[in-house]
Amino acid sequence: MTLMKTAAGVAALGLAVVCTTATASASRQAAETPAVVCGPGYQVEREASFTGGVAYLLYNAAKRNACAVTFKTKEVGARTLVWSAVDVKGAGVVKNEEITPLHTVPVYHAVPAGAYVKFSGGTKTADSGGGYEQVK
Repeated sequence: MTLMKTAAGVAALGLAVVCTTATASASRQAAETPAVVCGPGYQVEREASFTGGVAYLLYNAAKRNACAVTFKTKEVGARTLVWSAVDVKGAGVVKNEEITPLHTVPVYHAVPAGAYVKFSGGTKTADSGGGYEQVK
């Protein structure tokens, strides 16, 4: 009888640990926004949705720096291929492609005053982005 009560208690404890871990993971994912991922001072300039995610272009005026990051909206939590890119006209492209559960590591590119920037992001099956636009 004591053994059964102990086993039931351990099973209940295991269930509580699983629920707590899942809740902590969901909270962490909910707390991550493009501005948090890129860092202090970055503001969303543009975004582009595609099947399975959203690509973001952020800009930090004080640093004159752009940041691109792509968040998944499908298969969140599963490790799948996602990519982000930022292209400053006349200065080249910076791209990151990785297998990740939530979003890409942000990519950064210096943006001279008055420069035109385009960005893109995607998964292995879909992508999006925008044309060159001057950052604000």
